[in-house]
Amino acid sequence: MLYSPRIKNPHVKHSELENPRTDRGHLGSHGSLFGVIATRVPPKLNPVQTPTSPLFITQTPKAMSSRSIFVILLIGLIASFVYERINLIQTFYQNTPSRITKVNNIGKYEVKFQDQIRSCEDVLLIEKYHLAILACDPGRERHNTVMGIFAGNVTNNAELWAYDYTVTDRTDAESLKRIKLAGFPHASDFHTLGMAFDLETSNLFVVSHAVAGSRIELFNLDIGSLTASYIQTIQHPLINAPNSIASVNGHEFYVTNDHYITKKQSLVLSNLETYLGPPTGTVVHVNLKASDLDVRVVAWVPFANGIEILNSSTVAVASSSRAAIYMFNTSDATKFKETSRIKLPFLPDNLSGSGDKLMIAGHGNMPALAKFTQSRRFCNDPFEYERADPTMKESCAKLQAISWVSEWSESEGLKHLYVDTEYPSSSTAVKDAGKGVGIISGLYAKGILIWRDEK
Repeated sequence: MLYSPRIKNPHVKHSELENPRTDRGHLGSHGSLFGVIATRVPPKLNPVQTPTSPLFITQTPKAMSSRSIFVILLIGLIASFVYERINLIQTFYQNTPSRITKVNNIGKYEVKFQDQIRSCEDVLLIEKYHLAILACDPGRERHNTVMGIFAGNVTNNAELWAYDYTVTDRTDAESLKRIKLAGFPHASDFHTLGMAFDLETSNLFVVSHAVAGSRIELFNLDIGSLTASYIQTIQHPLINAPNSIASVNGHEFYVTNDHYITKKQSLVLSNLETYLGPPTGTVVHVNLKASDLDVRVVAWVPFANGIEILNSSTVAVASSSRAAIYMFNTSDATKFKETSRIKLPFLPDNLSGSGDKLMIAGHGNMPALAKFTQSRRFCNDPFEYERADPTMKESCAKLQAISWVSEWSESEGLKHLYVDTEYPSSSTAVKDAGKGVGIISGLYAKGILIWRDEK
């Protein structure tokens, strides 16, 4: 029974009737809430108020209902937004260099070639020849389209290197050799990111974020002479921000575009795309055998980064904005269907396969990486360092960038292998499972980290 304050009730005092409570119900003899006034009693209208005045309208149940629905929808959208990005959000606090919990499950390791190579964004293994192909670009310190570095005066260009990782009893000069680029017209504007190699044809695909415009360079690699002969340059409107490559065969490959709006187009909008994480990065299938270049978008992924073909029906794609690996089923080469996601406590960069394991390298904390990135052109260039202010010089000694390397398998799940700042800014991890040799390269690191499984 709903009690009305306008009806006399023997259990209610006269004073209560004169000053009815409209915000609470009346407690009955059993202590339960019998009556609840559903809406506030409208105040008495004064001569200047009418039933159509704003005061009257905002009190109606219909208006309150509409407002409640709007609030509920807004809360739902915010909750969904936060839930989708909770892994990324947590890294901002938990994964700062001062808070990170260091991990070493690779055992003894060494950092080699620090005086010869730096900023090697990608590594690929040609296990048949026990070679690691390295793409190293010291020019990234002044020109990085992904991180938004456009300092100009880019004098250093990328080079490709071959490292024989089975050599342990010879000098570094014998185990690490520069690959000759034959007939390459863009050697003076070459800034490497991802690579892919097709063993059957010896075709080598290399992403280059050239100052003149991003593209994919195709070479044929002769292992015996370590010569990469230029074949062609691939550019297309759908390959606007190429990052990582996975080859299907010698004329067919997938490439990720990490952003829809690049830093070169708009630093503000590109950063919003990075941190808000809309699914505006793409995975593109490219077929060179067709009479015309056949390029198709096969998937949309937030900040699509590393890509790896796991088997004939599964492709893994790293999403740096969502701190996750997206798994896709591929019924054929141009049809992707998302089947699952692997959530990570860090931001994945490049991916590689090792036996039945997926190797994942990435970054623990984006703000720390950004600061580290901005400082490298001063810290690694003696001329720039001399001109730098005291604050920047101090940063060169103190700034750290977290490396995070993990492996994942369907049977064992996720296992963290290396989390530290000693070797900074890990971008790729590869491992020859048969030889028990692993390599980590760093986006802005000097040399490469090498570990060997204990026998």
